[in-house]
Amino acid sequence: MTRQAIPVTILFADISKSSTIYEQLGDQAAQKIVGAILNRLTHLTVQFEGKVIKTVGDAIIATFPSTDDAIKAAKSMQLAMTDDCSLLHQINIHIGIHYGPVVIDNEDIFGDAVNIASRVVDYANPRQIVATRAAVTNLPEGSSHFTKYITKITAKNISGELELFEIIYEDQNTTMVIDCRELSKAICENLYLIRNGQVIIVDVQKPVVSIGREDFNDIIIHYSWISRTHAYIENRNGVYMVKDKSTNGTFIYPQNADPIYVNKGEHLLTGKGIIIFGRGKETKTDNSLTDTIEYDIK
Repeated sequence: MTRQAIPVTILFADISKSSTIYEQLGDQAAQKIVGAILNRLTHLTVQFEGKVIKTVGDAIIATFPSTDDAIKAAKSMQLAMTDDCSLLHQINIHIGIHYGPVVIDNEDIFGDAVNIASRVVDYANPRQIVATRAAVTNLPEGSSHFTKYITKITAKNISGELELFEIIYEDQNTTMVIDCRELSKAICENLYLIRNGQVIIVDVQKPVVSIGREDFNDIIIHYSWISRTHAYIENRNGVYMVKDKSTNGTFIYPQNADPIYVNKGEHLLTGKGIIIFGRGKETKTDNSLTDTIEYDIK
């Protein structure tokens, strides 16, 4: 019997750089802290009429009948992380939100909407809430939530592009955000990525490229040292950034400049050079490996 898909708002909340917590505090202390955080996130989910579907590692997956309530919960989760620093040790979380149809089976959820939400939370930085246009559009008329357009991303096996928005939850000295996408078409150079004779252009039309070992990425590298989604390469209105999301990090070797190691952070790309994912040049490996990408901005 085919189960009917039901539209819900999906929230992923993930502890940022959790491996560092375990390294700094040790397993027993870290588990206690992480458990306390997940309990707090669960309590706030229920408080705002949501339901925690499950915890995966150091993250919770929750659903809400109302997108408005999901965003209220997300804001409360972020603010709660600064309320009791003695308990939480100033640990940060990042949150992704999407609205779409899911199939519910045995208290779990399935479908493209779940995959999209997982990509959105991967994109979010620590202390950031990121939502898709589908989620923002589903807010009630007159909603007081302040949103800021970020970018578009593509996801393998998901049709079309995903427009992402940041949900602002703190008082900020925010200037007016001007959409520079049209301006960028006229003034921005393009980034060319070359791997095994294949060329991918990162520009206004394709502003984000994902790299990882899973098949949903734009550039797929099937090695054990590559994370599922290892890194993103992004065009931010003509500024090109490498954003690492991996365990083993990303190594950038600019032409005529010192090497750069990025791990769960980001770095500006300029000129030309090579990027190696998950290992450095000095690592003794087979010369036929294809985890290296040449880059050229021109």
